[in-house]
Amino acid sequence: MTSAVLRRSAMTVVALAAVAAGPGVAVAAQGDKAAGVERISGADRYEAAANISAASFAPGVDVAYVASGGVFTDALSGAPVAAKTGGPMLLVRTDEIPSAIATELRRLKPKKIVILGGPVSVDGGVESALGAYTGGPVSRWTGIDRYDASAQISQQSFSPGVSVAYVASGLNFPDALSGGPVAGMSKAPMLLTKDDRLPDSIAEELQRLAPKKIVVLGGPVSVNDAVAAELSEFTKGWVERYYGTDRYAASADIAKQSFAPGVSVAYVAYGQVFADALAGTPVAGIRRGPMLLVDDTKIPSAIAEALNYLQPKKIIVLGGTSSVSTSVEDDLGSYVAP
Repeated sequence: MTSAVLRRSAMTVVALAAVAAGPGVAVAAQGDKAAGVERISGADRYEAAANISAASFAPGVDVAYVASGGVFTDALSGAPVAAKTGGPMLLVRTDEIPSAIATELRRLKPKKIVILGGPVSVDGGVESALGAYTGGPVSRWTGIDRYDASAQISQQSFSPGVSVAYVASGLNFPDALSGGPVAGMSKAPMLLTKDDRLPDSIAEELQRLAPKKIVVLGGPVSVNDAVAAELSEFTKGWVERYYGTDRYAASADIAKQSFAPGVSVAYVAYGQVFADALAGTPVAGIRRGPMLLVDDTKIPSAIAEALNYLQPKKIIVLGGTSSVSTSVEDDLGSYVAP
């Protein structure tokens, strides 16, 4: 069935609902928006992160995670932890808490705040200012580099014997973004590696974790076969690889390997700029929905195939129309299951 036919069918359902509801009962008009597709966005990445949090979390969360909106590596490792603990991922500037994030922190009233990354990413002034938004402590999880920070975030959050550990490139981010919700719902760490060498800090953390299995996210260009082979030393189980010919095919493969058809929700974000997906990853993990990457003006064929397989009941687009166009939003409606 074509997307146009599906959209006409959706409009017919809404019209019938209005008739059934009777006079005086309002039914949301669909207009030109695709049925079953929502969008959460903002004027910039910080307001988008605040709006994603506001749409997903009630006040009084146990913990809110804060990371740089310009340097994404710390948030990549922290997003599955945020999903595991039921907390939002909020983005800040290096030396400033954006007003939208400050407003959201006042609403959330978190019992504690955890900063992900060192003072080069989120400086001491921001750390001090964050104390005004919580009745509890402001902690910082960091390391000497992105790999050590990834290991430290894992060490703070996971006990030995995890069922699975996910390993992704610390230089090429799309695979870790698509895998974040999977790690979050599996209560599993996301560890970052170099493409051609396993950093010592990550090897030590894998030794401590002793995962029952390891999943590599991305192809050999992102994490080469030598690193994948070395990973087998850290598990008594097996090492798998979820990947594709490009970031979109990899995103599709991660989703198809991890979710059964009939998911309640699927999240869609721009595959070239990652801030919106970062803020949405904990939410996707909590709601057990995949994170799928698209081009700004089209749905890649691998993602279309994944959506046909997943049959989501709802699709949520993360980010504004400059990241994911209205035409893509409209086309996504044809993949929403009735």
